[in-house]
Amino acid sequence: MSLISMKRGITVNITTEAIIRAIALVFAAVIVMKFIGNISYQLQLIGISFFLALALNPAVSQLSKQFRLKNRILATGLAYLIVIIALGLFMYIVVPPLVNQSVKFVKSLPTTVNDLQNETSPVGRIVQRYNLQDQVKEIGHSLSARVSDIPSTVFDIAGRVGGVVISVLTILVLTFMMLVEGPRWMELFWSFTPEAKRKDYKALVHKMYRVVTGYINGQVFIAFVAATFAMIALIIATHILHVSINAVAMAGIVFLFGLIPLIGNTLAAIVVVIACLFVSLPLAIIMAVYFPVYQQIENATLTPHIQSKGTQLTPLLVFIAALIGAGFGGLLGAFIAIPVAGCIRVLLEYKIGEEVAPSTKSNKTEE
Repeated sequence: MSLISMKRGITVNITTEAIIRAIALVFAAVIVMKFIGNISYQLQLIGISFFLALALNPAVSQLSKQFRLKNRILATGLAYLIVIIALGLFMYIVVPPLVNQSVKFVKSLPTTVNDLQNETSPVGRIVQRYNLQDQVKEIGHSLSARVSDIPSTVFDIAGRVGGVVISVLTILVLTFMMLVEGPRWMELFWSFTPEAKRKDYKALVHKMYRVVTGYINGQVFIAFVAATFAMIALIIATHILHVSINAVAMAGIVFLFGLIPLIGNTLAAIVVVIACLFVSLPLAIIMAVYFPVYQQIENATLTPHIQSKGTQLTPLLVFIAALIGAGFGGLLGAFIAIPVAGCIRVLLEYKIGEEVAPSTKSNKTEE
């Protein structure tokens, strides 16, 4: 038996039209990516507004039923009024104590630096024992320079606050319009879907909607629990140390940052510990120990259980989705990734069910 090896040349003909089409596709992809990059901030505002609209939609629907409001604008306005009152109370409770404590801290800076250099004070003795005089002087000069730059810093902060206020107003307006026009857009969408599949598609969208609202409600609940325990810890610590701090205001900060997945608790811990440092060093140390311990307990128990129940994902998938979302889109990506993963799960189950149903029917027919 003889083996004959034959080599055949393969000729690929590339037409000028194919080259032009490939170049055009690459050029169009670059333009689209550039356009998306330019409007990424606007897309973030739209995404936040969309999720807020989904979160507020059950409340708007409930208010419509409770007060028998046929006009959705009135129900949306009433829900907005409740939200604005809650935000106003939050700002009234949180902002003044923080401002007062910040002013007190700035005023006490010279005394604090003198205490560090005074050999009779406990901190001063530690500085002398470990030869930290040069570092203390450096800190004093740095603080003096920063205090002298306060006017420019104030203007910079004012500009950033103005930008944040504009963004918040934009989100509120977009959310209001989505809540009002949402049912109309959904009716228009259903009118373009095949009538035979419309019932199944509506059930699918409703499942996805429940996943998103379940995730948002779960995140709010987790933030509320974190704020409650932080307030209890602050009350106990201040009572033991005989110092005073607005525990409710600190709890409000923990709740606000707790709405951010993954790093929200870390940001809240930094803010609260700094605020406690303005009041008492031992209090700041206690809270600096408390927050990592609580965060580990929450990450191991509460967060995976609540979010996996709301999105019907396993704790491992919840954590992976949050990590991937944070890598792609930062805070907004981490916030959106978990409900998106839940919606993908619902969609995959629907597709698998569609594929299994015809095969089941064919087997029954053969029998």
